[in-house]
This record gives sequence, structure tokens and C-alpha cells, in this order.
Amino acid sequence: MKRVLILILISLITQLTQAQEVFTLNEALDAALLHNHNVLISEIEAEKAANLATRGNAGQLPTLGIISSMNWAYNDVELTPGSFFQNLLNPQSGSQPPPSIEYDGVYSTQLQAGIGTEFVIFDGMKGQYRYKMLKTGQVVSGLDHKAKMEQTVMNVTQKYIQVASLQKAIKLKSEALEQSTDRFNIVENRKEFGQVNEQQYLQALADLKTDSTEFRELQLNYRTAYRDLHTEIGWNESSQNPLEEDLSMTFETNYEELSRSLEQNNTLLSVREERIKQAELEESLIKGNLYPRLKANAQYGYAYQTASDGQFETQEQLGVTGGLTLSIPIFSGGRTKTAVQNAKADIRQAQILSDQTKLQLQTTFDNTWEQYQFHKQQLSVEMDNLRIYERNYERAKDSFQRGLITGVELRSAQLSLHNARLKISETQYKVKLTETTLLYLSGKLIFDK
Repeated sequence: MKRVLILILISLITQLTQAQEVFTLNEALDAALLHNHNVLISEIEAEKAANLATRGNAGQLPTLGIISSMNWAYNDVELTPGSFFQNLLNPQSGSQPPPSIEYDGVYSTQLQAGIGTEFVIFDGMKGQYRYKMLKTGQVVSGLDHKAKMEQTVMNVTQKYIQVASLQKAIKLKSEALEQSTDRFNIVENRKEFGQVNEQQYLQALADLKTDSTEFRELQLNYRTAYRDLHTEIGWNESSQNPLEEDLSMTFETNYEELSRSLEQNNTLLSVREERIKQAELEESLIKGNLYPRLKANAQYGYAYQTASDGQFETQEQLGVTGGLTLSIPIFSGGRTKTAVQNAKADIRQAQILSDQTKLQLQTTFDNTWEQYQFHKQQLSVEMDNLRIYERNYERAKDSFQRGLITGVELRSAQLSLHNARLKISETQYKVKLTETTLLYLSGKLIFDK
């Protein structure tokens, strides 16, 4: 009865796998680029950087605003005339001061409204450099967004390959489990006729239980890895449809072309180059502090003031005011000089980081390329070996059925065949993974996924 249940389980798994819709790698990648949280956040950051990259934010456009105010006051006022007013009011009084003038409970109201503008005429080209820095920041933010997309594609591909590898391993283990079941049936029948001893029977039963346990463990690992894949994609999907197992190689570019593409299109290298530009612009921006600053302003407004006591009961003004402001830096305590020196150091630092990144990427690229070539060659060797193991198992199976070899020898041939099939599957996925890594390094991953 137990053997029948195992066979039914294997049959149901096979039928279920065939009936469900296949979830392809391209579908997983498309979903990740739409739902992955890191990609969505970097997209917002790129949008914010694009919003900032305007001449207005760089201070190159005039400002225009409406200014209005209203004030009310209640005071006790005491006015004592000075010498000018003393001579004016009573030139014959000599040194005797006139009495003070006192007002108790004076209330006054002030009202002012107008429209004003301010414009920087010259500031050592700082506005132009600020604008260029904002535009460069927009480029860097876009590259960061692309880098997040590429990293997401890499991560999802790795997770997908892991799940597909486990899925393939489950199929292979189900075949091994079926083979172990057949072997156990034969041994059990022979034991009834005294053709095998108790040890051979127990060994066949132990092998069957081992394969069954490994099969269930693979299923557990498969479900866990599939959930991790959904999490990496970034959506609330819980279905576990079968994945495509034939991740065929679409890689036809040679080493020289990919290496050139790395230098021209690698996202991290592009970011390093933009960082150098930013450091150079920062130096120019700081040097702008050494130049004079000329600023113009103008205002058209209305002012009204009234007081219960005082020189004038009301005052009213309406008109235009304007002017120029010139500021010339003379001495800043050495702060500007220090800032320029540090800016030059930042440029050298950015260049060193760029050189370091280029060397590291080229080394990683060469190592990955060599691994890629090795896995392709190894796959060809393992395919040839598989045919040998298949023939060996068929001969062993035939010999076992005729009683020429023991179940242990058949088990050995079975394990060799299973391991050969499993190794081919793993090598195929290694080829796909190294191929994806090469595309990632060469900056072609998003377009050639």
C-alpha cells in the first residue's frame, strides 16, 4: 500500500507540473522591474533629481514676490528737541532748552504693500556651475536607478535559477524514487522466494526511505526558495507555478566586444566618471567666491502710516525703488583657499576611485569569462558522460532483473546516473548565471535579459 501511495504521489506531481502555466524568467524580470521596492525608490530619487535640475534652483533666474505688512502700536511718547530744533524754534533762547513735548496714549498704524524683484547680475559664474552640478546630479541619479534595476535583474535571475535548479532536482529525485521503488519491489518479491537475504532487503528499504526523505526535503527547499523569489520581485504573489527549466544560452558576443562594452556602458564606471565631473564643478563653484558679486533689486509699492499725535497725522507713499548691490571679497580667513585645495583633492580622489573600479571590474569580468568558458566545456563533457551512465544503468538494471548482480550494485549505477543528470542541470544553470553576470558587467543586462 505504501508503494502504491508513493507512485500515486509522483504521478500527481508530474501531472500538476504539466498542467500549471509556466512562469518564465522574462516574466519574473519584468515583474521585478515594476514591483521591486529598491527600483521604485531609486525611480523616485531620479524624479526628484530631475525636478531640481532647473536654472531657477541654480539661482540664475530673478525672484519676484509680493511683500505686505501691517503694524499697530499704542505708546506714551515724550519728545525732547535737540539743538537743531532749539535754534530753529527759538534762536534767542541761548542755552536754555525748551520744554519736552509729551503725548499719552498715542496709537499708530502702518500699512505697506508692494511687489519686488531681485536678480544676480554677476557672481563669478557660480549660478552656471550650480546648474551644471544639478544636471550632473540628475545624470548620476538616473545611473543609480539603472544600477538598481541591473542589480535587481541579477538578484532575481539568481533566485530564479535557484528555484529552477531545485525544481529540476525534484524531478530527478522523483525518477530516482521510482527506480528505488521498482528495485524494492523486486527485492521484496525475491525475498518471499528466498532468493535474497534479509540484509539485501533492508538495504533496498533503507535506500527507498532515503530517497523519499530527500525528495520531501527538496520540496521544502523549493517552496522556501520560491517565496524568496517572490520577495525579491517585490510583490504579494503566493502562487508557485512551474519555472522554465530550459534557460537556453543566448550569448553570442565575443570577449573583445564585451570588454569594450564594459568600458563604455558599465553603470558603475559611468557613475565614477560623473563623480569626477561633479568634483571639478565643485572646485569651479568654490573659486567663484573669489569674484565680486553684483546684485540688482527693484520694488514697486505703497506705504501708509497714521498716528493720533505727532508731527504728521498721516503719511502716504507710492512709487518705485531700485538699486544695485556690489560686494567684493577681500579676506575670508583662508577659508576659500582651503576649500579650493580640498576640492582639488576631491578630484584626485574621484579619479583614483574611478581607476580602482575599472581595474576591479576588469578583473571580475576576466574571471567570469573564464568561468563561463569552463562551464560550457564542462557541460559538453558531462553530456557525453551522461550517455555512458545511462547505458551503464540500463545494463545494471537488466543484470539485476536476471539476478546477475546484487541490489547494491544496481544502487551504485542508479546513484551515478542520478548524479550525472543533476550535475548537468547544475552546470547548465551555472552557464546561464555566468552569462548573466557578463551581461551585467558589460552594461547590457537590462536590454539583453
